[in-house]
Amino acid sequence: MRHAQTPNPHLLKRVYLEQMQEAAQRILRYTSGMEFDDFATDLRTQDAISHNLHRLGLVAAVMHPSLREELPELDWRSILDLPDLVGHLHFGIQDEIIWDLIQRTLPYWLVVLEEALEQSA
Repeated sequence: MRHAQTPNPHLLKRVYLEQMQEAAQRILRYTSGMEFDDFATDLRTQDAISHNLHRLGLVAAVMHPSLREELPELDWRSILDLPDLVGHLHFGIQDEIIWDLIQRTLPYWLVVLEEALEQSA
């Protein structure tokens, strides 16, 4: 009987970072050129954003804490809370919070992710 090999932590970290990067890039692409009022009334975009923010949080949740510790520049608590936050998006409660995250925080997170991926290449 063969035993499953433990995945290379370096490879896993790269996969996680790439998935987070892709989700962040999609969010920024989907909202490029939008104003808040457009976002608040565009349910299709909200659904796409919700999906990718949820994805960001889920990927972070499966990362081993030691991998997250290697990137202290990221606000991991906020990232881990994204699935709960987007759960309220469709109730109109969090539109402004999500929009602020997209406009102010997500671009910074994307830069950190891209730099980490460059360093791990």
